[in-house]
Amino acid sequence: MQKQVITLEHADKAIATTVPALTVIIPVHNEEMLVEQQTRKLIEHLQGAVETFEVLFVENGSADRTLSIIRKLQEEFGFIRHVTLERADYSTAIVAGIKAANGRYSVTMGIDFVDLKVLDRCLIAVQDSDIVICSKNKGLDQRPFINRLVNRSYNLLARLFFGLGFSDIEGYQAYDTAKVQKITADIRTNAHLCNIWILLKARKSGLRITEVPLIVYEKRASKFMKISRIPYLAALSLIEFTKLKCKGY
Repeated sequence: MQKQVITLEHADKAIATTVPALTVIIPVHNEEMLVEQQTRKLIEHLQGAVETFEVLFVENGSADRTLSIIRKLQEEFGFIRHVTLERADYSTAIVAGIKAANGRYSVTMGIDFVDLKVLDRCLIAVQDSDIVICSKNKGLDQRPFINRLVNRSYNLLARLFFGLGFSDIEGYQAYDTAKVQKITADIRTNAHLCNIWILLKARKSGLRITEVPLIVYEKRASKFMKISRIPYLAALSLIEFTKLKCKGY
Protein backbone atom coordinates (compact mmCIF):
# COMPACT_ATOMS: atom_id res chain seq x y z
CA MET A 1 0.00 0.00 0.00
CA GLN A 2 1.14 3.56 -0.73
CA LYS A 3 -1.34 5.43 1.48
CA GLN A 4 0.29 7.91 3.85
CA VAL A 5 -0.62 7.99 7.54
CA ILE A 6 0.62 9.69 10.71
CA THR A 7 2.36 7.44 13.20
CA LEU A 8 4.13 7.91 16.52
CA GLU A 9 7.83 7.14 16.58
CA HIS A 10 7.66 8.08 20.26
CA ALA A 11 4.58 8.87 22.27
CA ASP A 12 4.87 12.58 21.49
CA LYS A 13 6.42 12.74 17.98
CA ALA A 14 4.33 12.40 14.79
CA ILE A 15 5.96 11.42 11.52
CA ALA A 16 4.60 10.43 8.12
CA THR A 17 5.26 6.90 6.95
CA THR A 18 4.00 4.27 4.52
CA VAL A 19 1.36 1.91 5.87
CA PRO A 20 3.05 -1.41 6.68
CA ALA A 21 1.42 -4.75 5.96
CA LEU A 22 1.77 -5.87 9.58
CA THR A 23 2.15 -4.39 13.05
CA VAL A 24 3.44 -6.68 15.79
CA ILE A 25 2.21 -5.30 19.12
CA ILE A 26 4.26 -6.32 22.16
CA PRO A 27 3.42 -5.13 25.67
CA VAL A 28 6.54 -5.08 27.87
CA HIS A 29 7.02 -4.54 31.58
CA ASN A 30 10.46 -5.00 33.19
CA GLU A 31 11.77 -7.15 30.35
CA GLU A 32 15.41 -5.99 30.15
CA MET A 33 16.66 -9.58 30.12
CA LEU A 34 14.62 -10.59 27.07
CA VAL A 35 13.72 -7.57 24.99
CA GLU A 36 16.81 -7.19 22.78
CA GLN A 37 17.47 -10.88 22.14
CA GLN A 38 13.82 -11.64 21.37
CA THR A 39 13.38 -8.54 19.21
CA ARG A 40 16.27 -9.54 16.98
CA LYS A 41 14.79 -13.02 16.57
CA LEU A 42 11.45 -11.49 15.69
CA ILE A 43 12.93 -9.12 13.13
CA GLU A 44 14.86 -11.91 11.45
CA HIS A 45 11.67 -13.92 11.08
CA LEU A 46 9.55 -11.01 9.88
CA GLN A 47 12.06 -10.04 7.21
CA GLY A 48 11.47 -13.43 5.58
CA ALA A 49 7.72 -13.53 6.17
CA VAL A 50 6.24 -10.16 5.20
CA GLU A 51 7.23 -7.36 2.85
CA THR A 52 6.65 -4.42 5.20
CA PHE A 53 6.13 -4.39 8.96
CA GLU A 54 6.55 -2.45 12.17
CA VAL A 55 7.25 -3.60 15.72
CA LEU A 56 5.27 -1.60 18.26
CA PHE A 57 6.30 -1.90 21.90
CA VAL A 58 3.86 -0.79 24.58
CA GLU A 59 6.11 -0.19 27.56
CA ASN A 60 3.98 -0.06 30.67
CA GLY A 61 5.35 0.88 34.05
CA SER A 62 8.85 -0.60 33.73
CA ALA A 63 11.35 0.20 36.47
CA ASP A 64 14.37 -1.42 34.79
CA ARG A 65 16.28 -0.75 31.52
CA THR A 66 13.48 -1.98 29.22
CA LEU A 67 12.68 1.46 27.80
CA SER A 68 16.32 2.43 27.23
CA ILE A 69 16.94 -0.84 25.37
CA ILE A 70 13.90 -0.21 23.16
CA ARG A 71 15.18 3.28 22.38
CA LYS A 72 18.55 1.82 21.42
CA LEU A 73 16.83 -0.67 19.10
CA GLN A 74 14.87 2.20 17.54
CA GLU A 75 18.11 3.91 16.60
CA GLU A 76 19.14 0.78 14.71
CA PHE A 77 15.79 -0.17 13.16
CA GLY A 78 13.48 2.48 11.71
CA PHE A 79 10.44 0.19 11.85
CA ILE A 80 10.46 -0.05 15.66
CA ARG A 81 8.13 2.30 17.54
CA HIS A 82 7.01 2.52 21.13
CA VAL A 83 4.25 3.88 23.30
CA THR A 84 4.87 4.41 27.01
CA LEU A 85 2.20 4.01 29.71
CA GLU A 86 2.78 4.96 33.32
CA ARG A 87 0.81 2.09 34.85
CA ALA A 88 1.64 -1.58 34.45
CA ASP A 89 -1.41 -3.39 33.09
CA TYR A 90 -1.62 -5.97 30.29
CA SER A 91 -5.10 -5.16 28.98
CA THR A 92 -4.48 -1.41 28.99
CA ALA A 93 -1.25 -2.01 27.06
CA ILE A 94 -2.91 -4.26 24.48
CA VAL A 95 -5.72 -1.80 23.81
CA ALA A 96 -3.24 1.09 23.55
CA GLY A 97 -1.19 -0.94 21.08
CA ILE A 98 -4.20 -1.73 18.90
CA LYS A 99 -5.18 1.93 18.80
CA ALA A 100 -1.63 2.98 17.81
CA ALA A 101 -1.05 0.25 15.19
CA ASN A 102 -0.55 1.36 11.58
CA GLY A 103 -0.39 -2.02 9.86
CA ARG A 104 -3.09 -3.39 7.54
CA TYR A 105 -3.01 -6.34 9.91
CA SER A 106 -1.76 -6.53 13.48
CA VAL A 107 -0.75 -9.29 15.88
CA THR A 108 -0.49 -9.06 19.67
CA MET A 109 2.13 -11.21 21.36
CA GLY A 110 4.38 -11.36 24.41
CA ILE A 111 8.13 -10.79 24.37
CA ASP A 112 8.58 -14.32 25.77
CA PHE A 113 7.31 -15.88 22.53
CA VAL A 114 8.59 -19.30 21.48
CA ASP A 115 6.52 -19.97 18.32
CA LEU A 116 7.31 -17.41 15.65
CA LYS A 117 5.74 -19.56 12.94
CA VAL A 118 2.37 -18.65 14.43
CA LEU A 119 2.86 -15.30 12.68
CA ASP A 120 2.87 -17.11 9.33
CA ARG A 121 -0.31 -18.98 10.27
CA CYS A 122 -1.93 -15.72 11.35
CA LEU A 123 -1.01 -13.91 8.14
CA ILE A 124 -2.69 -16.65 6.10
CA ALA A 125 -5.77 -16.94 8.29
CA VAL A 126 -6.42 -13.20 8.63
CA GLN A 127 -6.86 -12.93 4.85
CA ASP A 128 -10.28 -14.56 5.30
CA SER A 129 -11.07 -13.45 8.87
CA ASP A 130 -11.18 -10.28 10.92
CA ILE A 131 -9.76 -11.80 14.11
CA VAL A 132 -7.49 -14.82 14.49
CA ILE A 133 -7.12 -16.47 17.90
CA CYS A 134 -3.77 -18.18 18.52
CA SER A 135 -4.91 -21.22 20.47
CA LYS A 136 -2.67 -23.10 22.89
CA ASN A 137 -5.37 -25.75 23.13
CA LYS A 138 -5.31 -26.40 19.38
CA GLY A 139 -1.52 -26.36 19.43
CA LEU A 140 0.74 -27.42 22.29
CA ASP A 141 0.72 -26.00 25.82
CA GLN A 142 3.80 -27.05 27.79
CA ARG A 143 3.42 -24.57 30.61
CA PRO A 144 3.11 -25.73 34.25
CA PHE A 145 -0.06 -27.57 35.25
CA ILE A 146 -1.51 -24.64 37.21
CA ASN A 147 -1.27 -22.37 34.16
CA ARG A 148 -3.03 -24.92 31.99
CA LEU A 149 -5.72 -25.52 34.62
CA VAL A 150 -6.48 -21.81 34.99
CA ASN A 151 -6.60 -21.38 31.22
CA ARG A 152 -9.07 -24.25 30.77
CA SER A 153 -11.22 -23.02 33.65
CA TYR A 154 -11.35 -19.50 32.25
CA ASN A 155 -12.33 -20.76 28.81
CA LEU A 156 -15.06 -22.89 30.39
CA LEU A 157 -16.45 -19.82 32.20
CA ALA A 158 -16.49 -17.91 28.91
CA ARG A 159 -18.53 -20.68 27.32
CA LEU A 160 -20.99 -20.82 30.22
CA PHE A 161 -21.47 -17.05 30.49
CA PHE A 162 -21.35 -16.03 26.84
CA GLY A 163 -21.50 -19.13 24.64
CA LEU A 164 -18.04 -18.45 23.22
CA GLY A 165 -17.13 -21.76 21.63
CA PHE A 166 -13.48 -21.05 20.91
CA SER A 167 -10.85 -23.38 22.30
CA ASP A 168 -8.73 -20.59 23.83
CA ILE A 169 -9.75 -16.96 24.22
CA GLU A 170 -6.57 -16.00 26.08
CA GLY A 171 -3.23 -15.18 24.49
CA TYR A 172 -2.03 -13.86 21.14
CA GLN A 173 -4.48 -12.61 18.54
CA ALA A 174 -4.27 -11.24 15.00
CA TYR A 175 -6.55 -8.56 13.59
CA ASP A 176 -7.74 -6.72 10.56
CA THR A 177 -6.47 -3.58 12.26
CA ALA A 178 -8.98 -0.98 11.09
CA LYS A 179 -11.98 -3.17 11.92
CA VAL A 180 -10.75 -4.01 15.41
CA GLN A 181 -9.72 -0.41 16.12
CA LYS A 182 -13.37 0.55 15.66
CA ILE A 183 -14.54 -1.82 18.41
CA THR A 184 -11.75 -1.11 20.91
CA ALA A 185 -12.35 2.63 21.23
CA ASP A 186 -14.40 2.31 24.43
CA ILE A 187 -12.78 -0.72 26.06
CA ARG A 188 -11.68 -0.04 29.64
CA THR A 189 -10.59 -3.18 31.45
CA ASN A 190 -7.70 -4.56 33.52
CA ALA A 191 -5.40 -7.56 33.88
CA HIS A 192 -6.08 -10.26 31.27
CA LEU A 193 -9.63 -9.32 30.28
CA CYS A 194 -9.19 -7.33 27.06
CA ASN A 195 -9.44 -10.43 24.85
CA ILE A 196 -12.94 -11.36 25.97
CA TRP A 197 -14.10 -7.77 25.50
CA ILE A 198 -12.69 -7.76 21.97
CA LEU A 199 -14.22 -11.12 21.06
CA LEU A 200 -17.67 -10.26 22.43
CA LYS A 201 -17.72 -6.87 20.72
CA ALA A 202 -16.51 -8.53 17.51
CA ARG A 203 -19.32 -11.08 17.66
CA LYS A 204 -21.87 -8.31 18.22
CA SER A 205 -20.43 -6.42 15.22
CA GLY A 206 -20.56 -9.48 12.98
CA LEU A 207 -16.79 -9.80 12.56
CA ARG A 208 -15.36 -13.12 11.42
CA ILE A 209 -13.27 -15.03 13.97
CA THR A 210 -11.11 -18.12 13.47
CA GLU A 211 -8.34 -19.98 15.32
CA VAL A 212 -4.85 -21.22 14.52
CA PRO A 213 -2.64 -23.46 16.68
CA LEU A 214 0.02 -21.98 18.97
CA ILE A 215 2.95 -23.71 20.65
CA VAL A 216 3.89 -22.31 24.05
CA TYR A 217 6.19 -23.09 26.95
CA GLU A 218 7.79 -20.88 29.59
CA LYS A 219 11.08 -19.18 28.77
CA ARG A 220 10.94 -17.88 32.33
CA ALA A 221 8.46 -18.11 35.18
CA SER A 222 5.23 -16.28 34.40
CA LYS A 223 4.94 -12.82 35.94
CA PHE A 224 1.20 -12.94 35.62
CA MET A 225 0.21 -16.40 36.78
CA LYS A 226 1.09 -16.93 40.42
CA ILE A 227 -0.92 -19.07 42.82
CA SER A 228 -1.31 -16.15 45.22
CA ARG A 229 -2.98 -14.11 42.46
CA ILE A 230 -5.53 -16.72 41.41
CA PRO A 231 -8.30 -15.67 43.89
CA TYR A 232 -7.88 -12.03 42.79
CA LEU A 233 -7.97 -12.92 39.10
CA ALA A 234 -10.99 -15.18 39.59
CA ALA A 235 -12.90 -12.45 41.42
CA LEU A 236 -11.91 -9.85 38.82
CA SER A 237 -13.06 -12.15 36.01
CA LEU A 238 -16.45 -12.79 37.61
CA ILE A 239 -17.00 -9.07 38.21
CA GLU A 240 -16.06 -8.26 34.62
CA PHE A 241 -18.21 -11.08 33.24
CA THR A 242 -21.17 -9.69 35.18
CA LYS A 243 -20.52 -6.19 33.81
CA LEU A 244 -20.43 -7.58 30.28
CA LYS A 245 -23.69 -9.47 30.77
CA CYS A 246 -25.31 -6.28 32.07
CA LYS A 247 -24.15 -4.52 28.89
CA GLY A 248 -25.99 -7.10 26.81
CA TYR A 249 -23.16 -9.34 25.64
